[in-house]
Amino acid sequence: MKKLIAAAAAIILTAGLCGCAGNSNTVSAVITETQDGSSVSAAGLNIKLPQDWEAYAGNEVYKKLYESSEVDYDSADDLKKSYEDNGINYILYAIAPDQTAMLSLTALKITTDENGERLSAEEFARNNHDTSVISFQASGMKIANSGFTEEICGGKSGYLSRYEIYTDENSAELLMGQSEFIFEQDGSLYSLQVYYHSEEAGQQTSDILSGITAAE
Repeated sequence: MKKLIAAAAAIILTAGLCGCAGNSNTVSAVITETQDGSSVSAAGLNIKLPQDWEAYAGNEVYKKLYESSEVDYDSADDLKKSYEDNGINYILYAIAPDQTAMLSLTALKITTDENGERLSAEEFARNNHDTSVISFQASGMKIANSGFTEEICGGKSGYLSRYEIYTDENSAELLMGQSEFIFEQDGSLYSLQVYYHSEEAGQQTSDILSGITAAE
């Protein structure tokens, strides 16, 4: 399942790489421990994470990603540079204690093409959604509960992609669910993603998304 989640993340990031270049804006996350879990302030959002979730920000994100990466990088710094060279800045990475769910927040710097045009948040989000769904379907998996809608999350207007993946058309066993909310701010696109691979974890990630507020 970890490999499937990693593959899903790779598909989504690869879909966006064609429009990204140069360093993305430097955005940091502030993690505050609370009685009920932790609270994260980043990119104008306040994200409340459940108790026992592990949350990482800054260089700690890349250290965690490097530990679980199956790609050949010499160090966490090399992994970070590979993302930054493509205009991707990981702001937050959080994971449930049983690893049934995870959340990430990234900033994506989108450049203009030769005609001076650039992808809008809607175009980028739609491209990610369609590429991911088609890729999984081409692998013989079943997509269910798929949707693409304009939403407001934490006071930010953006686009929400969601779907669930099953082994095949005859399977009722959930392999993975995914939601991605993309919004634009200060010349960058921001991607807030959650993954889960059980109904219970799916409800937990849904609660996290619905509980996001605007940062004070």
